[in-house]
Amino acid sequence: MPDLFPDSGYRPLDSDHQDFADLQSLEMDLMVAVGGKQAFEEKLRSFFRSAIDEVIDTARTGRFFFKELEKTEKTYLGTKFEILLRDWLKVPRGIYLDLLIGEREVDVKFTSAGKSGWMIPPEAIDQFCILMRVDETKAKCSFGLIKARPEYLRAGANRDKKTSISAAGRDNIWQIVWDYGYTPNFWTIVSDSDRHEIMSLKGGTKRLAMLFERYQNVPVSRVQIAAVAAQDDFMKRIRSNQGARDILKPKGIAILYSEIDGELMRRLGLRFGYREFLSYAPKSETERVLLRTAGHIT
Repeated sequence: MPDLFPDSGYRPLDSDHQDFADLQSLEMDLMVAVGGKQAFEEKLRSFFRSAIDEVIDTARTGRFFFKELEKTEKTYLGTKFEILLRDWLKVPRGIYLDLLIGEREVDVKFTSAGKSGWMIPPEAIDQFCILMRVDETKAKCSFGLIKARPEYLRAGANRDKKTSISAAGRDNIWQIVWDYGYTPNFWTIVSDSDRHEIMSLKGGTKRLAMLFERYQNVPVSRVQIAAVAAQDDFMKRIRSNQGARDILKPKGIAILYSEIDGELMRRLGLRFGYREFLSYAPKSETERVLLRTAGHIT
């Protein structure tokens, strides 16, 4: 089988594994649902980022980091990822489990804990599961598939009769991406002094212009843009016609948006996710012509 995701930890099961045919078929159905490998990679980079940013909710809470979340909010993230994944795949709920993918009932399990942090409830035993994990400190994620056979699980269970995947059982996971870099929290890159300076400016346009001028070629989620602008019409603070683009355009700095400028960003070799912004100054005359032709710089 070809390596779908080079350098991303992609590891399918051996062809003689008892779950090979089922999980290969489930992977194929997933790739069709998301629109292929490139779409999956781009969306996955922002999938976890935007969901976590929405729960941090900087605009209303004044918080910036995952570590500031309450324990109940971290628990809720699992439900949020399930809901967002269902919307991303455009698939219905199953009758008994979270998703119905290619006529298969599939449960969605999420953890921000260690390698075996997924809790498997009784109804998911012997069923297909999507396993998702994030390490927000390292901005690494994992996304895999498993058929949760009893022999792959720990013998003990908690008070809710849930168990987890055993150390040996992890060898039965079909790893689509593993320890794969997703878009990091922008504020972990920004210095404390810059963060205070940016957020203390009056006017969303000025805050966004400073952010994009100082931190170029760094993806920023739409949720974080809304938090920095701190205004309902935050997109207006970026666009031309008195937005941040008008401030940076004469300086040769383009503000690109993946949902509009995706193809141009790919031609420039940029890495980005779904609904992410990124500022970029051309590195060559060819890039300068590309950006000028697209109207992003003067």
